[in-house]
Amino acid sequence: MTTILIVDDDPNILEMLELTLRREGYEVLRALGSREALHYVSVQPPDMFVIDAGMPDIDGINLCRRLREMEVTANTPILFLSGMRDTEMAVQALNSGADDYLRKPIMPRELAARVRAHIRRASQFSNPETPTIRISSLTYRVFMNDREISLTRMEFELLKYLCLTPGITHSTEDLLEHVWMYPNGVGDAALVRNHIHNLRAKIEQDPDRPTVIQSRHGRGYVVKAQVQMDEQVALH
Repeated sequence: MTTILIVDDDPNILEMLELTLRREGYEVLRALGSREALHYVSVQPPDMFVIDAGMPDIDGINLCRRLREMEVTANTPILFLSGMRDTEMAVQALNSGADDYLRKPIMPRELAARVRAHIRRASQFSNPETPTIRISSLTYRVFMNDREISLTRMEFELLKYLCLTPGITHSTEDLLEHVWMYPNGVGDAALVRNHIHNLRAKIEQDPDRPTVIQSRHGRGYVVKAQVQMDEQVALH
């Protein structure tokens, strides 16, 4: 059974989260703070974390960073919760290693849907043979497993954008808008195809039969790999 560790210093929030997730069929562990959560990890690492931002001992941001530094939880899905409405908190959460961000008050149906999506995505990459892509935005370095890949700036930006949401398909229009920053309806699909072709030539073992950057006919492109970015990356 999938185990989810929920971390919050508010017992009422913990009760609501546990009730929602148990109804979905998950085994739920509760921690009233970050230190208790780290104890659980040392005994039996869970399959996913749901973490509150504001806690008195170690805040959620620093807890995320610690979890990403630990080998056993480096790739475990983390859903961040916060009652704060400012965008900066969401940015800090994602930069600290969180996979997703949900603002309070929590809607049970949305929480359940997001947890399902992250558990499903994580299960796709549980195979030890699944390749790992490591990306550093600070140094513009990319590694496929232990092999460094030399990319142009545009290839780097394209790969980084796809890797922000591994397992999610991005249309050509989406890539033109968010990677090339073209207005809606502007840009050529051939531009995307050519850059995808060049990326595959550098990343794939067999570019003619890609397994990392896959096409979804009529829908776009998706990355199938474990991804480590920024603070998760230890480059030597």
